Amino acid sequence: MRIAVITTSFPRSADDPSGHFVRSSALALAAQGNEVHVVAPGGSPFAPREDQGGLIVHRAGGGALFAWPGALARAKEAPWRLLAAGVFAAGVLARLGAIAADGPIDRAVAHWIVPCAFPLAVAGTRAPLDVVAHGADVRLLLRAPREVRERVLGALLDRGARFTFAAASLLEGLSRSLGPRLAEALARNAHVEPPAIDVPEVGERATALRASLGLGAGERLVVTACRLIPSKRVALAMEAAHAAGAGLRLVVVGDGPEREALDRKAEALGAGVTFTGALPRREALAWVAAADLLLHPSAVEAAPTVIREARALGVPVIACEAGDVAAWAADDAGIRVVEGTVEALARALAR
Repeated sequence: MRIAVITTSFPRSADDPSGHFVRSSALALAAQGNEVHVVAPGGSPFAPREDQGGLIVHRAGGGALFAWPGALARAKEAPWRLLAAGVFAAGVLARLGAIAADGPIDRAVAHWIVPCAFPLAVAGTRAPLDVVAHGADVRLLLRAPREVRERVLGALLDRGARFTFAAASLLEGLSRSLGPRLAEALARNAHVEPPAIDVPEVGERATALRASLGLGAGERLVVTACRLIPSKRVALAMEAAHAAGAGLRLVVVGDGPEREALDRKAEALGAGVTFTGALPRREALAWVAAADLLLHPSAVEAAPTVIREARALGVPVIACEAGDVAAWAADDAGIRVVEGTVEALARALAR
């Protein structure tokens, strides 16, 4: 079977953390014996395709917008980057046409309802369509006028699209925003399944990183790993770790628009916070594996990958309720959900 995967997020190198869950999902399809073509941002729409370990990757341009730390953050920083959306759209349609010219596309998989499933996949191929919703796309639709939201979902459902939602909260929230007919149609054609993830072996590196900190007897390492954007509430993590008292060392893994403000916050608190900056994915995972616990106070989530990665590495998690995290905690004693306040998080950390 020839499958075309359309996505706005895909790793540009082996250690790029962007879209690694899309890559893992595509590799799972390839492992079933399928010929998998991935159409992703970056590079030039005219560049030759790349063979990447069982995947055929076609770059469609638009990298000025669709790159770390996310399209919304990049557009806010430089609004002209929104023009790259048109480059990407044209590149996707051209790439899908070239793939189809070599043989029929038997199935299309679009990661994110917008902009990948609608209108790109709808316009670019008539193959059976699977749509994967990750979170930002659903939140964008929920902010849009109801007429726009229903037009997008209606067009995809009329097209016969099948939906996979990364979190039950996404499906429930979107269904509540639709009229009864569309909500029922969506329920019939949707299911919930967190994206595939691949967690490499990082134990040896984790041991070295932990040793490099020179932790004292009884001192615990707390790691927060995320993009440094407001919704991740890294400042709250810093305040809570400071309020929990001595015996905690906080390491913040990641970078983003809030980095300078967080540096100033750490200086004002007088807190011993270590900022690693942006790291290759394997190194970031090594920091998570080195931790005594992962602190994840994010306010807006669906199925946060870093929590799943921490649990796969055997690291306990303190998080705030968002997306499906509370549901996961009900089945996993290694995840503790607490109120998103300094006091509640500090009490949890102190324990």
